Amino acid sequence: MGRPLRAVVIGAAHVHILEVCKYVNDCEEMELAGVADVAPADAPDLECDGPYTRRWNLEFVRRYGANVYDDYQDMLEQVRPDLALITTENCMHVEVAHACIERGVSVCVEKPMACDLAGALKIARLARERGVEVFVNWPIAWREWLYRMKDVLDSGRMGPLIKVRYLAGQTGPLGPGALHRGTDGKKAEEMAPAQKSRTWWYQKDHGGGAFLDMCCYGSMMSVWLTGSECQAVSAMCGNFAHDWSDVEDNGIMLLRFPKSVAVVEGTWTTPAAAIAPGPEIFCRGGVIACERRGAQVAVYLTDLYGNVEYLPDIAPDPALRNIACAFAAYRLHGREMPPITRLENNLRSMAILDAGLRSVRSGKTELVDNAVWGNMG
Repeated sequence: MGRPLRAVVIGAAHVHILEVCKYVNDCEEMELAGVADVAPADAPDLECDGPYTRRWNLEFVRRYGANVYDDYQDMLEQVRPDLALITTENCMHVEVAHACIERGVSVCVEKPMACDLAGALKIARLARERGVEVFVNWPIAWREWLYRMKDVLDSGRMGPLIKVRYLAGQTGPLGPGALHRGTDGKKAEEMAPAQKSRTWWYQKDHGGGAFLDMCCYGSMMSVWLTGSECQAVSAMCGNFAHDWSDVEDNGIMLLRFPKSVAVVEGTWTTPAAAIAPGPEIFCRGGVIACERRGAQVAVYLTDLYGNVEYLPDIAPDPALRNIACAFAAYRLHGREMPPITRLENNLRSMAILDAGLRSVRSGKTELVDNAVWGNMG
């Protein structure tokens, strides 16, 4: 084997830095060549140092032995990485992605791609001008059972798709009992509202809130499962348990596709253990769903007569273990990156979220701006 691919991780504000660094470190064909934070969008964010906050995240990933740089742009110049993984607060995605793309560095942005469609288009346009690859990392891209569900749907066994329903959520990124991957089981500790309010998660201007954080999963899942462009979105959201912040803690979207619909929900007020691990897929011939069985997830079918059939597990694909394995398999062995990570599908997903945010503001059904990005050339 030749030299491993060099990866850097930029941004300590998002809790997913913890699992991203672990995945790169554990991948034999990749090297975690550097880590750097960005100047926080709001300086008071640094006043918090509990688990899963910016300072704590950056200190935790030092265990992997990578150089921690004071300036991410200096890191890009010195390391010249094969891939930059961006785990900043959402409002910094465009700026940091541009810095990487201008240097010819392939980019993987943590979901969602940006705060709105305009930001996503800025990233896409520059990437196309410079001939640089852009991907988006989604935790759901590495869930084997979702591919099992998609295979059944694509086989036509349950008939044409009618509706997708998907609820994603937990008690919030810093909420009671929150447990994020890559931390050896470390759970979030109780934080006072004043402490939480200083973090970007609970600040609208920085891309915080459950709508972008959680409804994004359903927007991508519906794009992937339907294989088509969403036409219109009706959405609403509310802040029911975090009145000390200016962001929503629950959101819902109703999506209209050419031949189906989707119901997308996101929450920061429900324990993750109480939420199904995947979508419900309603077809003319029945339903495709999944359920937890301890640490495993089982996929099952229910026909129109109520008969239930559990499907056998399929052999895991090493290239679908995580973003590091997928990129190494793509760059070194000619495998394709999962559709969920690709630019075109993420522009579709952002177009849905953007229409949803407009619908929240207007109180009306909003059309999805597919033509805006579809005619980029």
